[in-house]
Amino acid sequence: MALFTGALLAAVIIVVAGDCTKPRSAFTAKMTSSMVGDKNKNLPIVFDTVLTNVGNDYNSEDGKFTTRIAGTYVFSLTLMSEHSSDSHVYGCLLLNGEDQVCVWSNGRNGYEMSSNTITVNLECGDVVHNILKKNRIRSLHNDGQAGYCSFTGFLLYPEV
Repeated sequence: MALFTGALLAAVIIVVAGDCTKPRSAFTAKMTSSMVGDKNKNLPIVFDTVLTNVGNDYNSEDGKFTTRIAGTYVFSLTLMSEHSSDSHVYGCLLLNGEDQVCVWSNGRNGYEMSSNTITVNLECGDVVHNILKKNRIRSLHNDGQAGYCSFTGFLLYPEV
């Protein structure tokens, strides 16, 4: 009986440890509609269609990623400008409200895409999101499910 109990306990420890030793967090979200900025205020960019959300750390209602697992993360922001003589895209990825990296696209000569990627150390509860910067006309182009504008993030290394 003691041998059976010991073997059962070892099996339970292996199963539980297997679930806990691989912290995971990864997402990709895209926009399904175009967006026009505001000359007077920054606007949050909400990527409303979630393609992947391992860990459910990205919120498609407010466009924010909230860190559940401390560690080193990689984020990528891709935006496409409308094709118009007065349309530009100036968007930034923010960490806890502070600009980290930005992208710029000029729509004068056609649709233009821009992208930026960042690797950053995050603590539990840190928030990463994106804004369309104020001033001038800012217009993001999208065509239904095409996903020209997207936001991706994933945990590279958990803090140990």
